[in-house]
Amino acid sequence: MWRYGGLYDESVLVFPCILIMAAMVGSKAVFIRLLVIISLSIGLNGWVNKEAWYSNSTPIISLDNAFIILLILYLTSYFIWILIYDFKRLVDKLHIENNNALESKQEVENLLHHDVLTGLPNRIMAKELFQKASSKANRTNQKIYLMFINLDNFKVINDALGHQAGDALLVELSQRMFQLVQTHDSVCRYTGDEFIVIMESIESEEYVASLAHHFIEQIQKPFYYLNNEFICGSSIGISTTSTDGNEFETLIKYSDAAMHYSKSQGGNSFHFYNKEMNIHGHDYLNVVSDLRKAIVEEQFVLMYQPKINIKQNRVTGAEALIRWEHPQKGLIFPDNFIPQAEKSGLIVEIGEWALEQACKQCKQWLNEGLGELTVAVNVSSKQLAKKDFYAKVKSTLSRHKLDGEYLELEMTESLLIDNSDELKLTLRNLHQLGVHFSIDDFGTGYSNLGYLKEFDIEYLKIDRSFISDLACNQKNKTLVKAIIQMAKGLELENVAEGVEDEQTVKILKDLNCEIGQGYYWSKPIKVDEFESFVTSFNAYTH
Repeated sequence: MWRYGGLYDESVLVFPCILIMAAMVGSKAVFIRLLVIISLSIGLNGWVNKEAWYSNSTPIISLDNAFIILLILYLTSYFIWILIYDFKRLVDKLHIENNNALESKQEVENLLHHDVLTGLPNRIMAKELFQKASSKANRTNQKIYLMFINLDNFKVINDALGHQAGDALLVELSQRMFQLVQTHDSVCRYTGDEFIVIMESIESEEYVASLAHHFIEQIQKPFYYLNNEFICGSSIGISTTSTDGNEFETLIKYSDAAMHYSKSQGGNSFHFYNKEMNIHGHDYLNVVSDLRKAIVEEQFVLMYQPKINIKQNRVTGAEALIRWEHPQKGLIFPDNFIPQAEKSGLIVEIGEWALEQACKQCKQWLNEGLGELTVAVNVSSKQLAKKDFYAKVKSTLSRHKLDGEYLELEMTESLLIDNSDELKLTLRNLHQLGVHFSIDDFGTGYSNLGYLKEFDIEYLKIDRSFISDLACNQKNKTLVKAIIQMAKGLELENVAEGVEDEQTVKILKDLNCEIGQGYYWSKPIKVDEFESFVTSFNAYTH
């Protein structure tokens, strides 16, 4: 610029190119310094030419000038193109990041408001859905019904087969329930094995009752997992804004109380809430509180029901049956407190106490020469689920110096669904101690012959529902005969429960049933009565 045409020289066009490049690759300070230097140079050139201290000659336009200008133009365009390209790439990247952020936000909101396993609205979303339905109902003067659903025997399947099976069951049941509701109603997973259904714009209780009945039917349909068929029941409680309140928490509380009432009636049923059901809920809390006190104060007592060898007509052992001697309410039978003990987890401590007392008593009978009697103790699923169950049984036998062959552990069929390595190891170790195993109430649960041999089961206790009318019910007689023959084929012994008359004894003897138990011989009795019974019975038959 200074040597040739001054401000009219084509080299001036290089200045914008330099500034663009500085802006792209340099820092802010470099850009400002260059801008200042270029500005001073241009300004100084104009000033000295004006004062005639120095004069630039006017350039003569030639093809070389055109070439230089085009070259500078292309270089400038190239840098501008790079700048725009980077800018667009940055904008595209920002757009992608923005979309990712929106998707992440949507996913977070979805996780916050929906159950991960089933995809149903969760507890938080359920409250929002209720509030929306409530606002709409207030405008249209409509009722809202809230249905609280709890799976009756989900824990048995979950504990037995593992959480994968439990999750698969929850997913399938969620789909079944979702298909039953209308588009403006909502099925939500409240927690664990509990679901709620929010129903709006429904006029009649008859429709709600019909829907509840359909829910029970759908849930009760067979569920298949690992080539096994299982059935899961449900208990339902229903509350409504027309009589029970307008707050979500209030309706949940009342429908939950109604659900527990349905469960207390045997499950697989539904009930609308009424005020008396709150009393039932308080009863459960009172029973659990009393049970804790009963464990500390040892208010329990074991009764013993004789087990009779039918062919030899001799007492071979006893089943230990627990009773609760309540200070105010008197003697309480297991049906009135075992369910609450199971639900609260206190059954483990109660079961350990029963095992301790039964082993102690059995050893005392052996020392007194009452005969080589075995004692049978009922075991709950919660006890078997404890990793230290084997150690506790072993230490109990050792403490009372009782051989394992005198102890029999009674389990329900549902416990054998748990085909886990832990259960197999526990039962195998107990079997090596000489402990016997029996299946209680056989024929009423998940009968699976493969489990009987796999777990070294030795006794099948035929449920009293098949024995009580054996003399007059040909179907039950045929069924009992089949069970006895099947057991003999598997080298198992049978125990008939609920024997109440001589005719039943005769039939069982003809069917080759080995052992009987029931009121025909004796009801469950206290220790001293049992000892007297054994002495007199065996002496008489001898």
